[in-house]
Amino acid sequence: MRFWQKIFFSSLVIFIIIFNAGAWVITSHSYDFNLQRETGSAVREHGVILSSVLNGISNAEKIMVNASKSNVNLFAVIEPLAAYYAPQGIHLALFNDGAPVYSLGFDVPYDLLFFPDESVMNIADRKIEDVRNLFVSSKIPEYEHLIFVYVRNINELDVYRTEIGNMFLWLNIAVCTVLGISIFLLLKHMTRPIKKLNEITNQIAGGAYEKRVNIQRNDELGELSRTFNTMADSVETNMNKKQQFIDNLSHEIKTPVTAILGYSDFLLKTNSDKKSRALAAEHLHDAAERLNQLSSKLLDITFLRREQIDFKTIDISKLFSSFENLIRPSLTERKLNLKTIAEVDSISGDETLIISLLTNLVENAARASLPNSTITVKAYSKGNPVIEVQDTGCGMDAQELDKITEPFYRVDKSRSRSFGGAGLGLGICKLIADLHGAKLEVISKPSAGTTVKIIFYNSITT
Repeated sequence: MRFWQKIFFSSLVIFIIIFNAGAWVITSHSYDFNLQRETGSAVREHGVILSSVLNGISNAEKIMVNASKSNVNLFAVIEPLAAYYAPQGIHLALFNDGAPVYSLGFDVPYDLLFFPDESVMNIADRKIEDVRNLFVSSKIPEYEHLIFVYVRNINELDVYRTEIGNMFLWLNIAVCTVLGISIFLLLKHMTRPIKKLNEITNQIAGGAYEKRVNIQRNDELGELSRTFNTMADSVETNMNKKQQFIDNLSHEIKTPVTAILGYSDFLLKTNSDKKSRALAAEHLHDAAERLNQLSSKLLDITFLRREQIDFKTIDISKLFSSFENLIRPSLTERKLNLKTIAEVDSISGDETLIISLLTNLVENAARASLPNSTITVKAYSKGNPVIEVQDTGCGMDAQELDKITEPFYRVDKSRSRSFGGAGLGLGICKLIADLHGAKLEVISKPSAGTTVKIIFYNSITT
């Protein structure tokens, strides 16, 4: 089913449902309102007639003892009243100890002759022989053995409801017809640009990433076309970055692989002395180690892009202690000092990932630092928790700052290679920061060192 057809039928179905629901609510509300009004009128009229019946019985009691228990006397009281109200569609009935004294042309519902829980009146509407009647029954005050029943014909309410329902049915058909034709023509006109958008999409899917949509409209479809073009720009940029990533990866892999092949070929085919073979084996090991580090970093990046973390409270002192034990041998080998300062007690996050983040940042700082210099790691609060890694190394130019988190990007390639850097460390740091809802802020100047701040916006310090 086409998109415009789905909108067409969905709109009609929704309209029909809402329209009919509204019609049902209006009809039901109107019926209930009229029924309440009829009930109120019936209760008042029942009270008036009951007063007349009570007066008649009281007068009969003055003339004859126990007149209230004589069906003949009771009939004489109720019959004139029943005859008077009958032309108005009102019927009366009188019961003496449950037996009819004056009855209707039909039976009074049995449950209306009982008054549980000391009820003084029963009110109900019942349909008898396809005619709806409103019943009001009560005991006669001072004569508890007598029950007076008032019945009014309210069949016109059912007729009214049927007429209203038929009116809404025809109105529904007429409105749906007009609305259906209007929506059909409108959708055919408004969705015409979607066909063009679909054609461009197919071309981009086929590899023509430079294609763009040219729909000059000021409505949602025009906005969609502009958003689509933005998306296409992003796709083209990402594809270019992906290709650049592949090119850089191929270049990075090529260097250690070439070394491995060269030195292994040297060991296999060359008759050399023990010292030369040991040197070749050492170079072979270095190349393999570099390849291993590269694969490990790539696996870290892949893992972090799929990771979701469970925030826990991390003791900063314990965190720094674990981190120092992990990184100190590497710094000692490079003749570098590490200083940690904890001005907050704890933060929330994933301890393993934060240690990995700090390890990558300190390793980057180590590559940029001269022997005997100090790298400082500091945790403090400035509205939000902050962990700061500061070095006094070579620093970098301002134009380098926007590129340093890109995969394989290195500010100083010769220095990075000498320490085994693959240009992936800060990319991993950014992914870890993103998982924590944190932001990396890098401040650096040539020959003045670099400060990297991790600002935790979703964390709580104590």
